[in-house]
Amino acid sequence: MPQIKAFAGTHYNPELIDDLATVTAPPYDVITGPLKDELTARSPYNVIRLILGKAAQEAGTTRPQSEFATAAQTFNEWLNEKILVDDPTPALYDLEEEFEAVGKRYCRRGFIGRLKLDSDKNAVRPHEQTMSAPKEDRLELTRHCKANFSQIFTLYEDRKNVVEKALNRSRPIEPMLTFTEAGITRRLWRITDPEAISIAKAHLADREIFIADGHHRYETALLYQHERNAATQELNEDQPWNYVMSYFSSMSSPGLAILPTHRMLANFPTPPADELRKHLAEFFTIKECSSDTAKIPRLLALLEEQKELSSFIFMAENFDAPLLLTLKRDAVARILDKLPKSLAALDVSVLQQLVFNHILKISTDDMERQRYTRYTQDAAAAIAAVKEGSAQIAVLLKSTLIEQVREVARDGEKMPQKSTFFYPKLATGLLISRLD
Repeated sequence: MPQIKAFAGTHYNPELIDDLATVTAPPYDVITGPLKDELTARSPYNVIRLILGKAAQEAGTTRPQSEFATAAQTFNEWLNEKILVDDPTPALYDLEEEFEAVGKRYCRRGFIGRLKLDSDKNAVRPHEQTMSAPKEDRLELTRHCKANFSQIFTLYEDRKNVVEKALNRSRPIEPMLTFTEAGITRRLWRITDPEAISIAKAHLADREIFIADGHHRYETALLYQHERNAATQELNEDQPWNYVMSYFSSMSSPGLAILPTHRMLANFPTPPADELRKHLAEFFTIKECSSDTAKIPRLLALLEEQKELSSFIFMAENFDAPLLLTLKRDAVARILDKLPKSLAALDVSVLQQLVFNHILKISTDDMERQRYTRYTQDAAAAIAAVKEGSAQIAVLLKSTLIEQVREVARDGEKMPQKSTFFYPKLATGLLISRLD
């Protein structure tokens, strides 16, 4: 039974910070070195100084302990200087985000609260595999700062919009904060009405919670909970480390947008072109993309035309043009039949099992440690990386469907890493949940 809880959030002081666009950031896992520099330059109080970037993981190294210590020192200084302030009473926080994606306008709605940690995964269902390095990094940051800086992104069933309507009725006239950054307008309302909070808690108590984004942060929170409880003599269910700050959105919301995450292989020994094409032809029908179809919008359109069968755009450094690969179902039974039905239906599973594991001999350990794999939502950047030589292979994919996410999670299975990209990423710096 999922348990959610209102909490007194910590947030930037509106009397000192008048533009949240200068101090918020995407989640840690998408902050590359150049973006970290950009965020750092925006403001001396940008949250990047607390969450750090993923440069250590990009370089395949471990972050120095001094960086965690500096983040904790900065966090305490901002609290003491009232750059960050605590709300006086517990609340749920109603979030509305307006944005454009793939040529459509969206308004995503949800709320932020605390979610009771569930190590058995009976009530909280993940859908993606995780990697060890990010969890180790985030656990060390949590140990030092004793806080959740980013929300877990979760989904729940609510076809009648019971929760959304209850929170909407209880909104104050003016939001507690509003700002626009990178074309995304965000508004956050503090909900303290006991009836609205009770409706939200009761509705989610009868539902499964699906993790959409933040699998590493959820597993990190479980590890931190175990550590804190093991070191605490007087255990209490309400101790804050038994919960993780989470964002909750209805699966029926028309504002949900899932973008594909394309793959690149870098520092990879590409097989000879004839050999590679021969192995691909065992499992896929192959259509070479002419100069007319090799432009990015047309490549993506070709993918979307493939409704029934798994398909990819595949580009290798020793190919003259991208290939459209479409799965031959009868040729892959001996491999894909080993997978549960919900996983076998996913393009990302077909890609990982057949192309990466079977043809290119990339091991599961290679995938987990990102020895060769790189990820991007920018299809043009993926193809350009091959042409420029910074990657040897690029694969463009279609978006995973919300129904597929639900089925995989309900089966108790996990998709390959980076199977979904819920756009936009939740902004880090809206709220902080302190764990002491």
